[in-house]
Amino acid sequence: MPNVVGRGRDDAVSELTQAGLKPNPVGVNSLEPVDTVLATGPSAGTEVLEGTAVRVNYSKGPKPISVPNVVGMPFESAESTLQGAGFAVSRSDVDDATQPEGVVVGQNPAAGTQQGKGSVITVQVSKGPQSSQVPDVTSLSAADATAQLAQSGFDVQTVEEIVDSQDLDGRVLSQDPEGGTNAKQGTTVVIVIGRFELPTETTTPP
Repeated sequence: MPNVVGRGRDDAVSELTQAGLKPNPVGVNSLEPVDTVLATGPSAGTEVLEGTAVRVNYSKGPKPISVPNVVGMPFESAESTLQGAGFAVSRSDVDDATQPEGVVVGQNPAAGTQQGKGSVITVQVSKGPQSSQVPDVTSLSAADATAQLAQSGFDVQTVEEIVDSQDLDGRVLSQDPEGGTNAKQGTTVVIVIGRFELPTETTTPP
C-alpha cells in the first residue's frame, strides 16, 4: 500500500490506481489545505490484494460556521466577537456621515453566511462625520442662507429677532457657529433672521 498522505487528492488517486487499487476519495473538514490527503484506509505499508478498495480522506477545508453580525458595534467589540467565533479580522476605515467614529457600518462576508474557521472577515469602520468650514451667511436672505448651509452639509434652525430697519427685514443678523469655523457635517447652524415691524403709535391722553 503506497504512502500518499500529504499528497494532493488527484495525485494520490492516480498513484493508487496505477498500483492496481481502487481509491475512494472522501472529503473531511480539516485545517489542512484543501485537497490534501490526510489518511488512507488501509494505511501505508499494509499488504493488500490488487483491486482492494482504499478510502482516501482528503481535506475539504475547515468546517463552515455562521458569521456573527457585528454591524453597529464599536470596532473593538466587533473584533473580539469575530475572533471569539474563530475568524480573522481585517479593518477598513470608510467615510460615513450617519455613525460615530469607530463604529462598524458594514462587514464582508455578510452576517449569517457560512464561512470556514479562520476565514478573514473585513469590517468597514466609520471615520465619523467629516468636518468642513461653516459658510458665512450673515447679511444674506433667509432662503439663500438656508440653501447655502444645506449645500455645505449643515442643518439649519432659524430664530427671528425684531429689527427697527426695513433693510434688515428677512436678512441674517448673526449665526452660530460663526462663519469660517470648522464643524462636523450635520451640525445645526442657528441663524437669526431680522423681522421688521412698524412701531406702534402711542396716543397720549389729553
